[in-house]
Amino acid sequence: MDMLKKIIDLAKAKNGAAVFAEGDEERTLEAAVRLAKEGICKAYAVAKKTSLIEETAKRKSLDISWLKMLEPSPDLIEKVVLDKFIKSRVDKGSSKADAEGLVLDPLHFSALFLESGKADTCIAGARSDTADVLRAALQCVGTSPDVKLISSFFLMIPPENHPTCTMPVLYSDCAVNPAPGALALKDIAVETVKTFKNLFPAETARVAFLSFSTKGSAQHIVLNKIREAVEATKEFFGDDQSVKIDGEMQFDAAVIPEIAKRKAPGSPLEGKANVFIFPDLNSANIAYKLTERFAGFKALGPVLQGVGKPFSDLSRGCSTEDIYYITAVTLLGA
Repeated sequence: MDMLKKIIDLAKAKNGAAVFAEGDEERTLEAAVRLAKEGICKAYAVAKKTSLIEETAKRKSLDISWLKMLEPSPDLIEKVVLDKFIKSRVDKGSSKADAEGLVLDPLHFSALFLESGKADTCIAGARSDTADVLRAALQCVGTSPDVKLISSFFLMIPPENHPTCTMPVLYSDCAVNPAPGALALKDIAVETVKTFKNLFPAETARVAFLSFSTKGSAQHIVLNKIREAVEATKEFFGDDQSVKIDGEMQFDAAVIPEIAKRKAPGSPLEGKANVFIFPDLNSANIAYKLTERFAGFKALGPVLQGVGKPFSDLSRGCSTEDIYYITAVTLLGA
């Protein structure tokens, strides 16, 4: 796909570095070696013992001379970052010894390595639960200024010659928040628009809040939060003409101009939405997997939003190729 090549080229131009928290995991190590070998980024592979990385490399016949292997050590973390982390854990009730022990955990170490400015993105999740990845991200890196909610997005890239979708779109939130309320949906939308603008600065963000109803075609208590979120998001962006927002909307009214004219006449999206905000985690997670497996889209993510630095929480079902491209996407946010 031309779009995938463009993403790789843009990431390569960043000349950045990625730290892979699960450096001895087969798919992760394969992707890290490929990225480093192709000059896309500098790659750090982390494991409790470098021998674990070497064993994986031998098993997969990988040339790990292209990357740097790291064992967790406080000596590799900037002192100010290390001291802040330990203090924060102690302040929350942990012992100093337990806090120092966390530094030796590959996930926490990798996040602290990122926070130390020694890498531009952290890649994890191929083996770890989302809860563990989020915990490390929040405890070691924290949230971006003014962000109240961590969420995630998937970059969905259509197959060539797709009849409806010709450019990548964003799905959110597919991985973090099970049942967001109205203000949480607004926060998710705001962060996803920021992501979209970062990835596609020349494009207008066309945000559709999805539902089983279009513009009042149904009445139910579950629709109220979506309508409230739409209004709150419109208020947040005000007169910003680079952002168009509408909802609640059924998916067909959001993406098919002819249907939009019938179901949502006068909609600013005009059936051309490129940012999709789902009402809950159930619908979002199901939708991205359906789009990927049935419609042939490339699903890159989940990438966390709202974390202070670029951080990816991979799906445990991801492939080596997925990790390769997801790393590139996260580097674009650095």
